[in-house]
Amino acid sequence: MAQEKGWMMKKAGKILHYTKYKVFVIEADSKVIPNTYLIDDRGRKIGLVVDVIGPVSKPYLVVKPLIKDPEKYVGKEVYYTREKRK
Repeated sequence: MAQEKGWMMKKAGKILHYTKYKVFVIEADSKVIPNTYLIDDRGRKIGLVVDVIGPVSKPYLVVKPLIKDPEKYVGKEVYYTREKRK
C-alpha cells in the first residue's frame, strides 16, 4: 500500500479494456464499491466506478473515465484511496 499526502493508496486492479461504450473494464484486486474514484500512480483521478460485475471470487469494475485519451491507460494499474486513520 502506497501513501500519498496523508491518504493510503490501495491497488484497485489493472485496466483490461476501454470499450466501445466508453468505459474501462478493470480486473479487481480488492473490494471496491460503486461511486469510488480511482486514481493513477501519481494520485490523479482517472475514473469513477459505476458497477461491479462478474463472479464474487473474481469481480470486474466498470469505470467511467474522467480523463482525456483513456485508451492510453489500458494495461495500467489503478488505485483508490482511503483516509489514513490516526
